[in-house]
Amino acid sequence: MSSNANTIDLYAQLPKNVKSKSGAPTDVPMDPATGKFTPAFIERVIDTEKSDVNAKVAYTDRVKGRMLLLTNPFKDKTSKLDKIGESGIGKKSGRKKITAKEKRQLKIYDIPEETRRYELFLPLHRLWTKYINSLFGDRDIASQLADAKQQQQALGRLIKADLHGAKLAVERSKCPNFVGISGIVAQETKNAFKLITPDDRLVVVPKTRCVFALELSSDSQCLIYGDQFMYRASERSAKKFKPKPTVDL
Repeated sequence: MSSNANTIDLYAQLPKNVKSKSGAPTDVPMDPATGKFTPAFIERVIDTEKSDVNAKVAYTDRVKGRMLLLTNPFKDKTSKLDKIGESGIGKKSGRKKITAKEKRQLKIYDIPEETRRYELFLPLHRLWTKYINSLFGDRDIASQLADAKQQQQALGRLIKADLHGAKLAVERSKCPNFVGISGIVAQETKNAFKLITPDDRLVVVPKTRCVFALELSSDSQCLIYGDQFMYRASERSAKKFKPKPTVDL
């Protein structure tokens, strides 16, 4: 590799006119013998009048040939709060989860109005139909529920099944206004079902004091007592249920 005669020395001292314009310090210590900055800087920093440490010995023992970190790699702990999204909710930097109140303010679980259309949830219902058929081994669900030998096993599968995408209709309720409401389950919480009705409305139906008709196929359905389903979907799938008496409405 050929060297250029006009090569600029990057480590040469800056001209005086550049120093005056840039405001750079002109009293930067340099070792007159070696021309290096660090040894002279150590001698300048260590006050020999107040300290018995020899500057040259300190440089040789602690600095020379070692890799030193000139900045602190750790972040400073501040009391300021980070902001989550556009809502401006404060979140502590050390906390990994947000509270239920913050989730409601962020509207994480809200279904946007432009997506509350029945036709958009029909593919989800078709997917749920395949899921429930595979859960029962692609056999007739109604016959398994009617058979005394297979009834307990079939009910155990049904009560733990995910109902997102299923078609539900309110058969009976303590509140007459809910009777007759039907739709596809868009969201299930611990205490309610959120249904998308055929007329593109989002209706929240409480589970308590309501009896629902779950459509398993075009010609079969079963009744679900909402008081027995007062669990989240994730909790219900892992819970061991015991037979309980049910008071009919």
